[in-house]
Amino acid sequence: MCGRYTLTASNKPDLASLKFKVSDRHNIAPQSDVLVETRLDGFRMMPWSLSPPWAATPMHLFNARLETLDEKPSFKGSLRCIFVADGWYEWQRSSTNKQPWYHHREGELMRFAGVYHPSSGCAIVTMAAHREIEHIHHRQPVLLTAQTAAGWLASAPASDCVTNYPVAFHPVSSRVNNARIDSPDLPSPIEERSSPDLQGSLF
Repeated sequence: MCGRYTLTASNKPDLASLKFKVSDRHNIAPQSDVLVETRLDGFRMMPWSLSPPWAATPMHLFNARLETLDEKPSFKGSLRCIFVADGWYEWQRSSTNKQPWYHHREGELMRFAGVYHPSSGCAIVTMAAHREIEHIHHRQPVLLTAQTAAGWLASAPASDCVTNYPVAFHPVSSRVNNARIDSPDLPSPIEERSSPDLQGSLF
């Protein structure tokens, strides 16, 4: 699952040509308006909340499993898009608490596979987590490179688009649990937990 992520748009050369302002966000939650790229419209803002056209009431789906994407009625007729990010959060469950972790590429632009319905919004496509991070959570976003992102938008087979490029990961403050907090320090490592078991290098 991917339920929170970040995007510091102001320092990304790839986004310098945008014709509209995108605020830096450090705790993006479902139902927010988010930056995506589509084949039809290029970059645009869209609600991170997908509901199929036939739904009588909004379903507010924010993740779609890659393995069942073509089978689920909720995503039938959906179009492909790309979420633009620079990191995402996952929560590691234990018997006593849920520890949030941040996954990133040292501030570099990241692309997540997504789907959308023009009449509602979009959802991040997820897959089984890479072995280096599956101890944190068993799911992760489908990661794309610039090349495979183009293929994803062009409806290339999903198996040709999936890319497990290296990410770094570290534990962060539980303040990220509160979606109303959107502070630049949220992705920072928590100093009091700096043991080797709580820090991950690029894999």
